[in-house]
Amino acid sequence: VDDAALDLDALDLDDNDGPRQTSFKQAGKRKSRPSGDDDTARRSRPVRHRAGLEEASAPDVSSSRRAEPDEEEKSGDQDEDDDSTPPVFWRASANAVEAAADLSEPTTFQEAVNGPDQVHWRKAIRAELKSMRLRGVFRAAKLPSGQRAIGTKWVFKIKRKADGSIEKYKARLVAKGFKQKYGIDYTETFSPVVKYVTLRMIIAIAKYFGWPLDQLDVVTAFLYGVMKKVVFCVVPEGVELDGGFDCLELVKAIYGLKQASRVWNETFDEFMCSIGFQVSAFDPCLYIKVVDGHCVLVLVYVDDVLITGSSHELIARTKTDLKTRFEMTDSGKCAFVLGIELVDGPDGSSCIKMTKNPVNHGRAKHIDIKYHHIRDEVKRGEVKLEYCETSVMLADIMTKALAGPRHTELTAALGIHGTSH
Repeated sequence: VDDAALDLDALDLDDNDGPRQTSFKQAGKRKSRPSGDDDTARRSRPVRHRAGLEEASAPDVSSSRRAEPDEEEKSGDQDEDDDSTPPVFWRASANAVEAAADLSEPTTFQEAVNGPDQVHWRKAIRAELKSMRLRGVFRAAKLPSGQRAIGTKWVFKIKRKADGSIEKYKARLVAKGFKQKYGIDYTETFSPVVKYVTLRMIIAIAKYFGWPLDQLDVVTAFLYGVMKKVVFCVVPEGVELDGGFDCLELVKAIYGLKQASRVWNETFDEFMCSIGFQVSAFDPCLYIKVVDGHCVLVLVYVDDVLITGSSHELIARTKTDLKTRFEMTDSGKCAFVLGIELVDGPDGSSCIKMTKNPVNHGRAKHIDIKYHHIRDEVKRGEVKLEYCETSVMLADIMTKALAGPRHTELTAALGIHGTSH
């Protein structure tokens, strides 16, 4: 295979975003799904207009109405009533449907490059292929006798921010790993996943000590892992090979392979240990480094990386080391991670609200029922709870150690004076 292989330089990676100037060729003898009227009639996908969703509609229920003639006879002029429905309800319905299942995400390559958002999807496809080319993921090859190539598939996803707005269009080329054979294409597949208790602990530590909590994202993380088994895959849609080559040999792991996550974790773990980090005995996804009394903590969840520590300089140095080895996007202060939005709030405000309102939820289950007695006292007017800022909290002198100036300030505010000796 090595004698017949060559670098994959024939990718069509024109940077022009225009739908006409860019040509995506379908590989070899692969046949795409039929497009046009037949495909449209078969799928019956709702049309989503980009300008405000004014004409976006809910799922088509016409077939269900035809299947129930009695219901339609009773409804009478039901279609006419639907036409009189205020547009605001249609927009709300469209937003609800989109939130449940984003109708603008194509399911096939042909839908992506020929659909209404083809400019964005073509750009995302070019970015994915370019990243694979720069990483040296593939080598064009001839399939040896007795070997078989696993299939590939394009997966399209719209990544959204915490408020639901579009962050970016993402195209991912994945392998059909379910066709791999154990012992031939792979052996071990296990890779550690961060515990949620560890994630909460890191966030709590950063909040308690006032440390910065920054977030980084590894671009195409799995493409950094070097394959230990020889695996061939079919030529994906959007790529065409010359020179008699009929398949691709995977040099690096891609998404979808059974061992891809393990190979990436081994690569990241090896690098972190090489720059002085130690793996936590509590969680293998937590890395700790102590330098001159300062510590930095790095938490990794697949390709999402959180960094916090007591030294800004040490955090910056760690970021530089990571960016030197991996292509990463630095999001700065962490505001949204693993589907969790991080919002800073005043200390104690949630407790005060719970005493004034009969709120019951999962986060308060650990509080013993007897402690909810404070609600009765607040209701009777015996106790009044108000939020007090740290700068005017006189009780701090009795509950914690304070610096000299702060101690003097609070003693004076309480009317406490030192005695002369």
